[in-house]
Amino acid sequence: DSGEIWSMKLLKLHSTVREGFSCKAREIKFESEESLKNHIADIKEKYLGNKPQIEKYNDVREYDGTTEADTIYELDAKCDLIKESYEIVMSSLVDADHEEDPLKEKYSAYVLSSVIDNKTVYLFSMQSPFVNMQKRYLLDKSTFKKIDKPVLSLRLFIDVLIFDEKVYLFNMSGENLFNMERSYKKISDCRINDVVESGILIEKDEFKKIALTGTNPRRLVSFNAEYLKKLKNLRKREKIARKFDIPIKEGKFDTEQEGAADKLIRVLCKKGMVDPFDSEPMEVSGSKNWS
Repeated sequence: DSGEIWSMKLLKLHSTVREGFSCKAREIKFESEESLKNHIADIKEKYLGNKPQIEKYNDVREYDGTTEADTIYELDAKCDLIKESYEIVMSSLVDADHEEDPLKEKYSAYVLSSVIDNKTVYLFSMQSPFVNMQKRYLLDKSTFKKIDKPVLSLRLFIDVLIFDEKVYLFNMSGENLFNMERSYKKISDCRINDVVESGILIEKDEFKKIALTGTNPRRLVSFNAEYLKKLKNLRKREKIARKFDIPIKEGKFDTEQEGAADKLIRVLCKKGMVDPFDSEPMEVSGSKNWS
């Protein structure tokens, strides 16, 4: 609530294979300047008040492709996953339209923004800002009249926060703001090729097939290039194969065997660990240095 004058913009996000990603913004005004200030005060109460919503989160972690509900994921605006789309979104906010009928387009999100400590803060809501009220009625001079236009509805929940070129995803709907699914699939292609060309596999095509299916493209967001470098050493490769029960043949991972490719991907993406009590391999959502 220390922000200066708040503003609101509607966002239309669009993505196709042919045209790529685009964002269109439409700034809107309220009858009273107090409207958005009061809304911000309500958000503050929701997250920091008597029953603070912020306490549902236990960690702020660098984005790694996991989807833990109690974690806020952080990305730098210049990281490869969002750099291009981030610039598109920011440009659209600068060039926001002020004239077009806001009910003409199908807007899929909106953003509230202000300036705090000489830096702009953005609060994004990743849902349509309009509610269809076709079966609702307003009292007008003792008579109820049908509401014939959509009504603007502001939520008290934040999906994405941007401040000082840092992006914070409060939930996974925030990925849609930057079309991140397309980005991590593109990045996963490069990392899969690195593994295929490393010389540690028996069957390359089968590994590619498995790596591109299911949740593996998302897992590859947290790919560790240093792990791959170490696996090029035969002795270390054999050690990892024994530890994580990954079939090995002629000194290479036998990814023709069922489950072998998935296990290798988990290891390379810091999703494979060993139980400290019985030394059994296990999958984890992610790992970080113990401090």
